[in-house]
Amino acid sequence: MGTLTIHALEAAVERRIRAKAKRDGRSLNRTLKELLARSVGVSPAPAADHRADFAEFCGIWTPQDAREFKAATADLESIDQEDWQ
Repeated sequence: MGTLTIHALEAAVERRIRAKAKRDGRSLNRTLKELLARSVGVSPAPAADHRADFAEFCGIWTPQDAREFKAATADLESIDQEDWQ
């Protein structure tokens, strides 16, 4: 396995690579290896993970919001036996 050195990498490219590594929770080295492998067609692109598309909506309810929702939907927790007869 070889070692490569990249000279005069544009600042914008470096920022994006570092941001991708951080976002994916991977090392900079691993991120670069994956990007290079994909760009030359050595490995397929990973399946799209759309969970991050909804991250902004996770955990945005306040405790008060949760209480209000629970109170508004409390009647859905009980079963009316007459409905099943």
